[in-house]
Amino acid sequence: MNHHHRSSLWLLILLVVNGVWLGSAQIPFPGKCPDVKVVDTFDVEAYMGVWYEYSKYPFAFEIGKKCIYANYGIIDNSTVSVLNAAINQFTGNPSNVTGKAKLIAPGQLAVAFYPGQSLTKANYLVLGTDYESYAVVYSCTSLTPLANFKIVWILTREREPSTETIDAAKKILDDNDISQAFLIDTTQKNCPKLEGNGTELAGSDELDVDHFVTTVVPNAMGKA
Repeated sequence: MNHHHRSSLWLLILLVVNGVWLGSAQIPFPGKCPDVKVVDTFDVEAYMGVWYEYSKYPFAFEIGKKCIYANYGIIDNSTVSVLNAAINQFTGNPSNVTGKAKLIAPGQLAVAFYPGQSLTKANYLVLGTDYESYAVVYSCTSLTPLANFKIVWILTREREPSTETIDAAKKILDDNDISQAFLIDTTQKNCPKLEGNGTELAGSDELDVDHFVTTVVPNAMGKA
């Protein structure tokens, strides 16, 4: 291994450790964020409503969570309300976080969940969607010229989508040369039904064991 590769490896290890400590870790990759193809046109109204998380890259904020979904609603012509909700696999308790998203360009939104967060730079890129069954969402942050953090989501309108739906979503990833090796399927079984307009989770659910911390993260780091 030459000096450049060795230095890059140690940088990635350092970024993983620091990222986990900061509580916002994503999968680290070498180099700057790659170019991806975002949808040419974007029907905001058709995109609104509930999307269930089918799979994603490892994401610290979702450790130990199941039944994850997002609900989007229109505030005005360029602003969207965001609700992300889930069930804690260990306690069975529901949790959610609310925020806003600003439409920057077709298929490019700036999402913020905390006061003072900027809504000027897109961090939610829609790479593909048919609005009725699947959406592929991408986010990437270049930390240095040598490394970036990225995350990918496959969202679906049904908790348990068809094979055809997932194949269509994964083709979007292939078309953008985005690796599927790091995708983790989100548990959407034994989930409570959504109440009303999809802003609340109703009822109780059976708990299952989350292997994210002990298995998934080490495996993903080994592939990075």
